[in-house]
Amino acid sequence: MSASIRLVSVGQCKIPPATGFLLSAKWPRQWPRAALLPDHWLRRVLPTDELVAWMHADPARWPTFCDIYWSDLAANPARWQVLSEAMKQGELVLLHACGEGQYTAARALEQFLRQREAQAA
Repeated sequence: MSASIRLVSVGQCKIPPATGFLLSAKWPRQWPRAALLPDHWLRRVLPTDELVAWMHADPARWPTFCDIYWSDLAANPARWQVLSEAMKQGELVLLHACGEGQYTAARALEQFLRQREAQAA
């Protein structure tokens, strides 16, 4: 059975859900620091700003962007392992400030996690 993963923009929630993980280098101003458990703030799980800017310059680069980002994640499991473990508990909420649309770093991370889950099954 596939775990539920929801992508939620930081701007869409006043208080994050308990199952939420913040994917951002910066803490949202509108949230109190106690809003999330300390290990639910993942500052380094998203790709570099440079890689994201490169992809946004030409959306046709999306497949290459994913390949580069996923290779980096595969080489650094400590950055995302907590998300994989959380998926086993039920719904996972990825709180992000990546913008909307199908070509975002948060969406690429979601796809990576789903692929890992499928490989483990």
